[in-house]
Amino acid sequence: MNKFEIGKEYFTRSICDSECVFSIKITGRTAKTVSYEYMGESRRSKICFDDSGEYIQPDRYSMAPTFRAEREVQAEEAPAVEKPAAPAPVADAAPANVITISQPADNGTVIVMIGQCVECVCGACYPVEGGTVIGFEDVPDGRFFRGGVFALIRWDSRPDRPERVRLSDIHRRGWRSAGGSPLGVFVAG
Repeated sequence: MNKFEIGKEYFTRSICDSECVFSIKITGRTAKTVSYEYMGESRRSKICFDDSGEYIQPDRYSMAPTFRAEREVQAEEAPAVEKPAAPAPVADAAPANVITISQPADNGTVIVMIGQCVECVCGACYPVEGGTVIGFEDVPDGRFFRGGVFALIRWDSRPDRPERVRLSDIHRRGWRSAGGSPLGVFVAG
């Protein structure tokens, strides 16, 4: 379970504007509370938890930000000076059609390939939407975002705007979430 740690910084985005980012810095904690710096003030809040780990709500209003322990601010790294790499021997060259995935797979994962048909099930009021996997994108971890491998999907209803879907969010037909929800992106067939 993700827990708040002293000296670390955590962030969240505004519900109204995704470009607005709030951050806190943890200054102390007990088993049930956490002390932190928020908007120039020292504050303390009760720690709540769910399946994702610990979280706090500094304020109590309808669109108040919620800080989760899983959203730690990543330190910015100085750009590394790249050294020219020595050319690889021809015998060890990797084939052009090999894709390296930098994300570990769980036992229940499904293999997703380019050209594969997928379906998006959004609920009873929305029709099942079909699409095709057109590529993959390996996104590095950012300061505010967790990186990973994404599938680029061209949906039939909007072919001019491909959507990035995290590979771990594409499931086998019949999969259900821990809460029993049958909604999500599924491999068709």
